[in-house]
Amino acid sequence: MTNSSSANDLLYSLPPIGGNPSTRPNQTNPGSFANPPQIAPGAKGALTFSSPDTPGMPAPSEKTAWDFMPAGWELKAGFEENYETADAWTPPTDFLPVTQLEFARCGTVTPEMERVAEREPHLTAEQIRDEVAAGRMIIPANKVHLGYQLDPMAIGRASKTKVNANMGASPVSSGTDEEIEKLKWAQQWGADTVMDLSTGG
Repeated sequence: MTNSSSANDLLYSLPPIGGNPSTRPNQTNPGSFANPPQIAPGAKGALTFSSPDTPGMPAPSEKTAWDFMPAGWELKAGFEENYETADAWTPPTDFLPVTQLEFARCGTVTPEMERVAEREPHLTAEQIRDEVAAGRMIIPANKVHLGYQLDPMAIGRASKTKVNANMGASPVSSGTDEEIEKLKWAQQWGADTVMDLSTGG
């Protein structure tokens, strides 16, 4: 079976499942989804589950959240070449982590990370912590959200694909009853997240 590429008008055979999905071998980098995932802390995991190169798109960044530490965090001596780990940093005096990112930077596995690991069985809680610390994964679970019986989930390259349902009443169309019905359908069919984008009405 062959397909034509409009970009370069080449003919090619579809690769077997798990093979190189690109039209040319050099257009799929070693970390693409066609190869085994490389879940690892810091920049080593930057290409985890990445897509094949797309013409005109920039290459994946080699930087992670470890390259953008907040003021007051100090890099310990001897970690200049291996700074993408909690052991490499000293937080500011009297620092108390609040967000999932801050806990991850301190090397702490939170209950929310453990819950995400239960929902993402291909990942360990420690891998989730490392992905959050690298800035490649978020867990939208702040203390206010957790007060409303939120079930933590993750959004990121190494996690499963998520489905978000948008709600929202506006002065132009829809109303509260319609949006509540949409919410019920979203829950029934297993949406991972629901977002209220109401502007009035």
